[in-house]
This record gives sequence, C-alpha cells and structure tokens, in this order.
Amino acid sequence: MKNERFSRRAILRTLGIGAAFLPLIDSEKAPAQTASGFPKRLVTVTWGNGLVPEDFYPPGNEITIGETLASLEPWKDKLIIIEGLDLKVMSDYPDRKWDGHFTYPTLLSGTSDPGFEVTRALGPSLDQFISDEIAKTVTLPVPLINIGVRTDGDPTSWRDADQPNTPEQDPQRLFDKLFSGVMMPVETIDALRLRRQSVLDFVGKDLEAFGKNLGTEDKFKIQAHLQSIRELEKRLSNTAAPGAGCMPPTLTGEDDTPALMKNMFDLAAAALICDCTRVVNIDLYSDGGADGNSFSWLGINRDYHTVAHDGSAAYDEKKKIDAWIFSQVANLVQQLAGTVEGTETALDHSVILTCNDMEEGASHSVDHIPFALIGSCGGYLKTGQALHLGSEPHNILLATLCNAMDVPVTGFGQNYSGVIPQIIA
Repeated sequence: MKNERFSRRAILRTLGIGAAFLPLIDSEKAPAQTASGFPKRLVTVTWGNGLVPEDFYPPGNEITIGETLASLEPWKDKLIIIEGLDLKVMSDYPDRKWDGHFTYPTLLSGTSDPGFEVTRALGPSLDQFISDEIAKTVTLPVPLINIGVRTDGDPTSWRDADQPNTPEQDPQRLFDKLFSGVMMPVETIDALRLRRQSVLDFVGKDLEAFGKNLGTEDKFKIQAHLQSIRELEKRLSNTAAPGAGCMPPTLTGEDDTPALMKNMFDLAAAALICDCTRVVNIDLYSDGGADGNSFSWLGINRDYHTVAHDGSAAYDEKKKIDAWIFSQVANLVQQLAGTVEGTETALDHSVILTCNDMEEGASHSVDHIPFALIGSCGGYLKTGQALHLGSEPHNILLATLCNAMDVPVTGFGQNYSGVIPQIIA
C-alpha cells in the first residue's frame, strides 16, 4: 500500500484544512492552465466552400502570407499552417471522398458514418470534450460557448454521438448570458486574492513548524510542499484574478453580416479575457454551401456557393471573401494579443484553430483540408512554421490540441491515433 503519511492530502487533513484546499495547492496540475497560472484557451472557427490552395499554403516551411491571410501578417510568427491533413475517417469510405458539404460533424469529432451524405457525429467534438475535462476541476460561468453566425445546417459541435449542440445566433442573448450579473467589482476581486494569500501564509508557517521535528527524508518532502506553496503565492501576487479588468463589449445595433460577425467575435474575445469560458466554438457559414449569402460590401453580389463552384475562374472573388473572413478572425487575435498576462499575452496562452469543410470550392474533396493554428497555447506549440505532411489523418491534429490543452490523449475520434510531433515545442 502506498505510504501517504506525508502526502499533501494527509498534511492538509492534519492542519485542519481538508480536501477542499487541494485544488488550490495542486492548481499547477489543473487542465487548461499555463505554468504561470494564466488560463489556456481553445477557439475553433469553421466555415465552408474551401480556400484557394496556392494562395493559402506557403511553398516551403517558412510562413509566407498571401492575400487570404493578409490580415494575420502582424502575427505570422504565431501561425502554424498545415497542408496534408485528410478527413480519412470519411475518405476511407469510397462514397465519402467528395462529400465536402457534409463534413461539419466530422471536422471536430474525428468520426464518420459510412453512409453517403450522412450528417451525424459518432462521438463528442473537440470543443465539448476539452470543456468537459476542464469542468471537472475548474468552475466557469459558461464552460463552452457555441456560436453560429450565418448557419442553418449541421454544427461542428456535438455533445456526443447523434447529439448536436445548438449554436447561439443572437448576440444580445449571448451578451446577457455572459455578462448579466456575473461581473465582480475590482474591490471584491482584490479582497478575494488577499484572503487566498493569507491562507497560504498560514499553511506555510504551520508546515515549517511541523517539519522541524521530522527526519531528513521527511523534511525534504515538506520542503517540496512549501516550494509549491511559495510558487502559488507568487502567482496570486502577479496574476490578475479571473474577470479583473475585463470589459463587456459594446454591441452594434445592426444585424447585417459584418456587424453580426464583429459582435460575435467581440463577445468571444471578452468571454475569454474575462475567463467566463476557456473554450469557444464558432461556425461562420453553413456546411451545405451557405446558399443565399453574398458579400456586397466587397463588391461581390453573386451567391457565395456559386462563387466557390466556379473554381479557378472565380479565384479573385474567392480570395477576397476568404481574406475578409480571416480579417474577422484577426479581430479576435488582436484583442487577445493586446491583453497582457504576466510577461506574455492572452494570445500566447491560447490557440485558435481555423478549418474548412473541404479542400477547394469546386472539388468538394475531403482530403487536404486547410487548417491553420494561431497561438502557442502556453508554449506547447511550435509556431511560425508551415508543414507539408503529404497525407495524414486529421485526427492527429485533434489529439495534439487535446494535449496542448492539458487533456492527455493518445488519439481522438475513431480509427486513427497519434499526434503531430513537428508542431510540439
């Protein structure tokens, strides 16, 4: 039997503090948290109709920016662009290789049904899985935020097999859910931090007195506990408490697409910065081609789906559309990059995954899905690089992101396991 005479649990019980204090002492082991105590965050952003491959992918391993990613130029050292990830759980079935308008249930779940044009996931999606794991140790106002902008079809977010999550499409309702009555005054936050520090100070002194009567080996164990307490004290002194200094966004009253996009990305940024949540999923357009959407503010009045189907003949229009969509992602990136957390930023402690439902708008192929990552997730990911993997299952990306968020797995989804070692720092 394991000797727990001087385990943390036994010591806390001896000091009369009890197991409720264990999460505070062991907080460095909590999921979705950096070594400095700041939260890790995951954002997934998905839309359809593919991209223009030759403009999106750099030719080599260095990040080069084309028209599609122009808005992310200031953060190109925070980027990872990956070519060669296939939805093999779909393309392994002959009837599904060109099923690009039916990939949303597969993109984040890593699962697929063999049937042609089937729209169901066979397990939880990445966002749901990670938010569930975080919720086991951290209580957040909204464990998972699931947003839909111009969507009316199947989502990318699934609670479990055959259980889709319903995205929130009303920015005012999302605002009320996030910020009505949950903001603490700065004075309350400061008092909470001081109380936590005073408890740690008491425990530290009591442990020092307790250790004076012990032998050398046991003193080392006590010193290890004391060191963890001192590290926690430093984090409490240097780290803003969740919600400190965060501000709810001001929503625009318009409901046109540019205003709706801005509202939703502003809400996502505020929720992450205020630590209302650590996982956000955003579906921008429907999986089925986003019929009925045009981009008049870009001078493109044709239907989005039609532009995509025209392939290379409409690449100039398609690149304008994709560049505008990435500029909405850049709004989120800029807000996270502008939020200082210790010696880094909220962007450094986050990872944003962008993905699409197909390779290219005319092909509908579910192979070579264009994926990009922004942010190192607390230093776990090696950014500033482009990868050309040939042909690998996208499940390895999902598993890598689980591990980046401190949710250890060897695989995610069905049929395929492993991670992408080239992007792990």
